[in-house]
Amino acid sequence: MKKQTTIFMLAMLLVSLVPISLAQENIEPARQGTFTITHQDVKRNGLIMKTAKLVTNSEIQWRFKNLEKLVSKNSKAQNLIENIPEEKLDVFLHMSRAQQKNILEQGTENALKAMEKFKLKPVNKDMLFKKRIITANKLKQAEQNYVRAGQNYLKALNSYKQVKGQFLEAKERLRECEDADSDECSELRERAQNHSVEMIINSANMIIEHLNKIKEKVEASETMDPERAEEIILEINNSISELEEAIAQAESAETKDEIKEIAKTVSKLWIRIRHRERLHAASVVKARVWGIMKRSENLEERLDLTLAKMEEQGIDTVDIDTKITEFSEKILNATSKYNEAQELMDGAYLEEDKEKLKEVVDEAKQLIDQAHELLKEAHTLLVEIVRDIKAAGGEIAPETEDDENDYEVVEEEEEEETEENITLSSSVKGCAETEKGTTAKSVGKETEKEPTIEVNGNNIVYSRALNHLCCRKAEIEKEIGDFTIDIYEVWSGVGCKCICFSEIEAKLKNIPSGTYKVNVYEKGTQPDSDEPMEQTLIISDEITIQ
Repeated sequence: MKKQTTIFMLAMLLVSLVPISLAQENIEPARQGTFTITHQDVKRNGLIMKTAKLVTNSEIQWRFKNLEKLVSKNSKAQNLIENIPEEKLDVFLHMSRAQQKNILEQGTENALKAMEKFKLKPVNKDMLFKKRIITANKLKQAEQNYVRAGQNYLKALNSYKQVKGQFLEAKERLRECEDADSDECSELRERAQNHSVEMIINSANMIIEHLNKIKEKVEASETMDPERAEEIILEINNSISELEEAIAQAESAETKDEIKEIAKTVSKLWIRIRHRERLHAASVVKARVWGIMKRSENLEERLDLTLAKMEEQGIDTVDIDTKITEFSEKILNATSKYNEAQELMDGAYLEEDKEKLKEVVDEAKQLIDQAHELLKEAHTLLVEIVRDIKAAGGEIAPETEDDENDYEVVEEEEEEETEENITLSSSVKGCAETEKGTTAKSVGKETEKEPTIEVNGNNIVYSRALNHLCCRKAEIEKEIGDFTIDIYEVWSGVGCKCICFSEIEAKLKNIPSGTYKVNVYEKGTQPDSDEPMEQTLIISDEITIQ
């Protein structure tokens, strides 16, 4: 008897939220399309019993009130709510207005199918608007480093312009020394050579400081995916190392031919990385847009809660309600543009063709700009909404602090994982990274590091450092089997009679949960010929991805 009474009281609590409720002072007539939940519904699917426990929470109440209004205006909503599984009702309640509208426009059958791919994901309130935590000291340091890099860039640029003018002046005067060998002409040639070296150094420093500016923005970005940030920083550091090496070679160059070769090296480095740095810079902007987008989504919830409280006070909110719906649609459109850009840029990081990379980056940047523009339009609308709320006597609801976690609506990932989902990024630093395994990068023996296999989230990282014959090059390949992962160091080139040093790292990302046997092999060609070398096992380990 007590249980039946409890169920009845819970049902009555929910019924009191819908338009046909009986007020203390007057009775409102039922309207066509009104959302009603009967006692029979409670006993049949348990839906009301589950949600009734949440209705006492004010954060949930306004969601039901919004659902009530939606049902009163849209008969499709009535049909969907009557047929939706109880676990998906919570998802629907947490959707934005624009998301709910898009779902309902598909019709009941298609809407139910569409809802299958969405779920609620708990989010710690501290991580609502960020993807990683960066300490205040690190943020401050990154900001200082960014300013310093900007100053150093300008310094290098001014020096470059000054030295270039001096070089051109000396070159012009050297026209008169074509067949002359006077002391003055010898001095002019030496001066021109020194100026050309300074130009190379300053141009390399300009590129370095430009890369440093991007790196510090990445270091300070709390809205960037941690793995992407790590990948960008590693790539920038490698490029800076190559440029610093070119500077060192320029400083020690003695002949005109050596200087020309170094100038070509710097030029080739810039050609190689210029589209990559644009991609990295776009990633910084995209991360910033993500943060604005998430804050805007949160503001929509606070605006809905504000309107619910104003309606309880009898304040007319019709015009404000219309503007919030428009605000929601702009946020959803911005999200759509952002997701398109995200997909393009994920592919861009795997693109090796320079021209295709440029096209993809340009397209992605355009989508990011469109998303940003929609968010700015939403902000303009938000200013009007806040002004109207205050003019009507309302107050913007503060962020809730009663729960440790919040929830966001996300699309469920496909359960089927394939080798294509697992991506490989690798780094070979030292003399084995170049085409011919030059010894210029690292001559002689250095401290070796034993091979290791480590797990970082759903990533696997293999690394080692070794001394080997000069003039050898290493590349990384992978093979994915059923819970078996094989990584290959592929060596090529005939070795020279000297020893040099290289550091090798391979990172496999997006690995599905499970236990895997990870094997790392060495293969390729013999160091003394082009004959295939016998494949040997470097390290093997069994790892578990949670």
